[in-house]
Amino acid sequence: MRMRLVKPKSLVAGLLFGAAVALSVTLVICLWEWIENPGGIFHGDDGTNWGFVFDTAISWLIPTFFYAVLIAWLVQVFLKGTGFVYRKYFTSDGTQEDA
Repeated sequence: MRMRLVKPKSLVAGLLFGAAVALSVTLVICLWEWIENPGGIFHGDDGTNWGFVFDTAISWLIPTFFYAVLIAWLVQVFLKGTGFVYRKYFTSDGTQEDA
């Protein structure tokens, strides 16, 4: 029995998980930085500096997306691997089979 690491359905789920995590983290960081406004670089008397907000958002969104997808993939591989080992070496009642 061969274990397949990534199925198309789980790949889509991992990408959606990565997108949701990345968008959530980026939103929190951008709002936090805008409210904190270090040195007045996010907003001032003339309004919000959208260019700086956009640069901050992109600098958080892209790496967070890749890290979240990687973590989702590693968790999936770990869970599939442990399930494969469990099914191969243990019976349904939890006792070990003779190999």
